Amino acid sequence: MQNVHFTIDDLAKLKIVPTVGPVAEAVFAVDLLRRGAGGAPFAKWREAVGLRMRRARSSADALTGPGGLRPRPAPESGELQQRARGSWLFDLVSSEGAADDVECLDPVMERVHDLGVAPYWAQARTHLQLDRDRRCRLLVGGGIEHLLSTLHAWIDWSPPVLTVASGRTQEIELRGNGLVIVPSLFLAQPMVFADPAGTDRAPVLVYPAPLDLDTADSLWSAARAGDRALAALVGRTRAKVLQALTETCSTSELGRRLGISPAAASQHATVLREAGLVTSRRRSNTMLHSLTALGSALAMVGGPALDSGTAEPARTTCGPARTTCGPGPGARA
Repeated sequence: MQNVHFTIDDLAKLKIVPTVGPVAEAVFAVDLLRRGAGGAPFAKWREAVGLRMRRARSSADALTGPGGLRPRPAPESGELQQRARGSWLFDLVSSEGAADDVECLDPVMERVHDLGVAPYWAQARTHLQLDRDRRCRLLVGGGIEHLLSTLHAWIDWSPPVLTVASGRTQEIELRGNGLVIVPSLFLAQPMVFADPAGTDRAPVLVYPAPLDLDTADSLWSAARAGDRALAALVGRTRAKVLQALTETCSTSELGRRLGISPAAASQHATVLREAGLVTSRRRSNTMLHSLTALGSALAMVGGPALDSGTAEPARTTCGPARTTCGPGPGARA
């Protein structure tokens, strides 16, 4: 059990963000593959990744045996549990700059990222954004207690202690630094990542976002087809703009995500704004771009059903004091 000890200041600084980013998700996906975890919702994904790895061959032996994917030890002794003790994974999941182009840490993770995460990332990111928005509404409607008590079946809130059945034994004192809460698609069970170096950075609670069979089937089956359909409708680059804007970002950040200049990013955002797909607002000297409800629907072509209650995805302030539902890694101004 991981026991997270809150103070009043920690409750006030609680923050919900939409994603740890695709590279951290690739770390979780490696563990998911090795342990054969995830159950029925991940069956199609596992089959597709196994097929891609067999075709690619290189690095596949690290994850597969003669009969396919090898199950590995249970979470208590699994590799992710050991890795979680090091600071590098905390650095990864807590990074405010965990954009889509962060470099992978080793060849195995890079292979899983390229073959098992990147093909689905646009839809996955939107799925995570929708879950984060739902948590924000729970926070606004029911308060912190309702939010923390409904995060996951393996998470228990008995004020002032949050208990996470992660397979690790750890006492975590927040000491006024707050807690970052973030959903994950590929993490098999909730886990708190705290900096072993003992800095003042807030620990990160990562929990598995719910994934039912229908949503999973749409996500795994239609990711590529949806990308092609959206590109045919608005053009390849503007399709990428819509998918990148499932998290609010500035013009310069949008350019970095797409590998184009800020001027080109601004031009594409302007065209999409005039079409009613993007909304832009100025904050100081920075222009922030978000999807409208119609833009979100288009970005979800071929993906999971859109929750009609979410029109603009980021920078919403929720709940008491400084508790925020803030932008995720890679959604900086």
